[in-house]
Amino acid sequence: ALMHHPDINLILATGGPGMVKAAYSSGKPAIGVGAGNTPVVIDETADIKRAVASILMSKTFDNGVICASEQSVVVVDSVYDAVRERFAKCGAVILNKKERKAVGGVLLKNGALNAAIVGQSAAAIAEIAGIFVPENSKVLIGEVSATDVSEPFAHEKLSPTLAMYRAKDFADAVDKAEQLVAMGGIGHTSCLYTDQDNQPERVAYFGQMMKTARILINTPASQGGIGDLYNFKLAPSLTLGCGSWGGNSISENVGPKHLINKKTVAKRAENMLWHKLPKS
Repeated sequence: ALMHHPDINLILATGGPGMVKAAYSSGKPAIGVGAGNTPVVIDETADIKRAVASILMSKTFDNGVICASEQSVVVVDSVYDAVRERFAKCGAVILNKKERKAVGGVLLKNGALNAAIVGQSAAAIAEIAGIFVPENSKVLIGEVSATDVSEPFAHEKLSPTLAMYRAKDFADAVDKAEQLVAMGGIGHTSCLYTDQDNQPERVAYFGQMMKTARILINTPASQGGIGDLYNFKLAPSLTLGCGSWGGNSISENVGPKHLINKKTVAKRAENMLWHKLPKS
């Protein structure tokens, strides 16, 4: 009813696909944004300490509810163990097989995100799953291999939980990231940790292959995706468009320019070249 109120001039819809569809079907001008499922690729040239610190800072901010926050980490095989060790040293919990199954069982409900775990702490989610982790645990990490809907950890989780994948090499890592984006979060955000100064071809390749509007390099995704803090290319906003890939009308970070009407006063000033005919 609110969307159809005569005093409503434009609808800015931030939420699930149902709400966005309702906004677009309201008969009012609408700007909708899509869901994220941000994959992170860490290659063998990355600064591992910075990568892990950035991911943990991002993923623990507001307990992971920012739509741009990391959902999966894909690590090249040659540095996988070092990244895994660094996560554990910095407060993440690497779940064993039994724990991973228990946590995976509460991430989704009826095939969709379980609202009961959204924004909860890592310890609270562990308690819901019936396992114990230290109260100060930062993130729960499930080491998995499937990148399709059958794997609970592969979905958007909006909580301090992460999937972690081992990739054979950089190309395989990008391929896995592509699959995760296509499964959920197309058009939203992706992230790469690499030696950005000496690996321009990898930055270019990642940018070419990712169907996301925000492609972040060596940047915590939550803070980087919303713009301004870690880059000057994205407008500061918590409303992130996914473009036609994600069924949205825009692919930018929504800002004031999208919410105003512009008038243009155009005085007559004839452009004679427009009338010029080619010489015979």
